[in-house]
Amino acid sequence: MKHLPPPTSATVRMGDPSFQSGAERETGRVSQFPPPPPPPTPRASATEGWDWDRARDVAEKWFRPLAQREGWLALAFLFLSAIVAPFLFAAMVALGAITFGLLFIVVGFFLIVPFFAMIGVFAKIEREFAALAGHRIEPRAVIPVNGIGPRAILTTITDPARWRQVAFVAVNVVLGPVLLAFGSFPLSIVLQTVFGDTVIDGPGFTIGTGFSTGAFGIFALVLAAFAAGAIPRVAIWVADLKAQIDVWFLGTDRLAIAEQRVTTLSTQRQDILDAVASERRRIERNLHDGVQQQLVAIGLDLGMAEHQIDDDPQRAKELLGSARQKVQGSIGELRQLGRGLHPAILADRGIDAALSAVVSSAPIPISVHVDADLDMSTDVAETIYFVANEAIANVLKHADARVASVHVMKVAANVRVTVHDDGRGGADAGRGTGIAGIRARVNAFDGTLSITSPDGGPTTLIAELPRHGR
Repeated sequence: MKHLPPPTSATVRMGDPSFQSGAERETGRVSQFPPPPPPPTPRASATEGWDWDRARDVAEKWFRPLAQREGWLALAFLFLSAIVAPFLFAAMVALGAITFGLLFIVVGFFLIVPFFAMIGVFAKIEREFAALAGHRIEPRAVIPVNGIGPRAILTTITDPARWRQVAFVAVNVVLGPVLLAFGSFPLSIVLQTVFGDTVIDGPGFTIGTGFSTGAFGIFALVLAAFAAGAIPRVAIWVADLKAQIDVWFLGTDRLAIAEQRVTTLSTQRQDILDAVASERRRIERNLHDGVQQQLVAIGLDLGMAEHQIDDDPQRAKELLGSARQKVQGSIGELRQLGRGLHPAILADRGIDAALSAVVSSAPIPISVHVDADLDMSTDVAETIYFVANEAIANVLKHADARVASVHVMKVAANVRVTVHDDGRGGADAGRGTGIAGIRARVNAFDGTLSITSPDGGPTTLIAELPRHGR
């Protein structure tokens, strides 16, 4: 066997020369063993590893509601309701004792109506407290009474809504303080920790007035800091619960709301059906009296031109010219009908261009102004267009006006269209298929319509709808 010579400086080196010792570098040899691992780095302290930026963000998010008014208003609602509740209950009991205690001498009967009227005032006070915290409570409808006679007394004592108000005043005398205790619990922890004599007493420390430090003392301070951020959150949650209970006693009955809504929708449905039928009759009348007559006349002109083309070419040429003019008139009428059905320009260029096209051929000057960046749904835009279109048609037909204007503007969450003219006035909102159709379209979106038109003018029509529908 042939022996290989030991490696020399010409031997191919392996590994990083930075790990070679001085002798290895002098001889050019590489060690057969791997280099030793680097010495361990010292462990970072707990302070160096703490993310202070993240801790600051968490603390800011937790304490941010303290600077917002919603939490403090909710706490004020709970406080006022709890403080006033015993006085309202005492007044109800006192007047009730007088009223029903004097029934045997008949005088008490005449105090029944004032007694329940006073309870209604108490209920209104509670609703005002709830409104302070942003809870709007629509009052439950009571049966109206006139005077203090036997019929008024019978109506009052048989009205369930008034007895619910009595029940609320009786329940709130206990419910108000209990919910205030829950809603202000985090605040009480903070106040006791900072100003209390002793909250947590342990070996070598006392948290409260003149508190000293220690393990338990630091824990109490951390607990108080946590409770400070919870003050508005707990107050808002308890205030919402209190408002829901108030709504059950004092608010509008959901069944009554649903019944009223059904009645409103039924009326709107009938109005829409009537408006659709009227629109169908209008289109049929316009087609029969306009386009259809034009087409018949065109057919007659073409027939006569056909017979005259050999014998009298000049007469045939005149008939063809007449037919061409009638065709142009028919096209204009069809375009007008198309605008009433579905305006293509509205979808392509918006409400401003669509209304400008409507007034472009008017015989009187009609200005159009549409607020910039008017954000509204497609259905609402079409309704605004139809309302303005029909109102302008009424102005041109009946107002005998010299000038008119159309203004579409944004009003909070609604869009308002105002059509004004200086005509003779006398427009009646209860008559006319045009105004009935406008009202039906507006009511379909739970909008409002008002018309001011005194005799002699001017006339102003204002329709307001939610910008994004119902």
